[in-house]
Amino acid sequence: MTDVKKNPSIAVRDLVKTYEPSPKWMRTLVKSNVKTQVRAIQGISFDVHPGEICVVLGPNGAGKTTTFRVLVGLTTPSSGTTSVMGFDPHHEATSVRKLVGWMPGNERTLLMRHTVVENLRFHGQLQGMDKSTLLSTIDETLELVGLAGWGESTCFALSSGMKARLQLARALLHKPDVLILDEPTGNVDPVASHELIHMIRDIVTDRQIAALISSHRLEEIETLHSRVLLLDQGKVRYDGDLKELKKQYAGPRLEIHFRTVQTASLGSDALKRADIGTISQSGDNGVICELQPGATHSTVLDLLHDLADDIISLNETETPLQAILANVYNDRKGGQE
Repeated sequence: MTDVKKNPSIAVRDLVKTYEPSPKWMRTLVKSNVKTQVRAIQGISFDVHPGEICVVLGPNGAGKTTTFRVLVGLTTPSSGTTSVMGFDPHHEATSVRKLVGWMPGNERTLLMRHTVVENLRFHGQLQGMDKSTLLSTIDETLELVGLAGWGESTCFALSSGMKARLQLARALLHKPDVLILDEPTGNVDPVASHELIHMIRDIVTDRQIAALISSHRLEEIETLHSRVLLLDQGKVRYDGDLKELKKQYAGPRLEIHFRTVQTASLGSDALKRADIGTISQSGDNGVICELQPGATHSTVLDLLHDLADDIISLNETETPLQAILANVYNDRKGGQE
């Protein structure tokens, strides 16, 4: 049996993308304000294997969309190598696009005045799919994404959640080996987003597709229980399992409740002076401590020794993913430089 770990579906090595400023005479024509060189990606490397979901996170300008566009052949890399199912997206873009299900981060690529079936038929023809099997494949795909019965509806008649499902259907229509989804739930309400993410997870598992997904919604990331790739300023800050990320960057999180507002304020001040983490008040009598690695319950209790009789409860809770990510981005020593 072939070891899939030796044969990643997506392989990126030392990828760099630099945008050069346009000449002054061209800036008006291309509507560009770029006046200096911009390094959108600065030497990142990673693999994605069959059946694996890799969630790409990062603030705006981190390099997520640029990386995706390089992988589907829409942007030329400045240096480094990329491979999708063994093909180079730069030199073999046509071959790559037949193997990749690409879902861009907006609805503008849909033909809004056309029906659902017409959108999928047009995409299938662009992919060179056999006309004799295209219609049955469209029906099968609409069933898969929960749009059965909506084939004759125009895109204008669809909700945002249904448009997202149509975009996913389009990405899946030609049965790709790789899915690259850029903010697939960006315009979708939380309920529809939850359903779509579960759908994507199940499809990736069932079909053993390699999936690269970007998202800003932290609840989605935790739902996927997947590998996380954190980008910042075009560099990798973390690449690994979400559970390991939590272990590495999540110190203890304590919630302390005091008898009075006054003692809660005194306790908060004492902990802030000790500089053992991020301290904030919760309600009138509560204090939340996001402790630095190394700080413990005992550290907190020692600092609050004089207020011990006024402490009603002290409980350890799970650190929110948002706080963990903030710790990663504050740790500039990690990641690839």
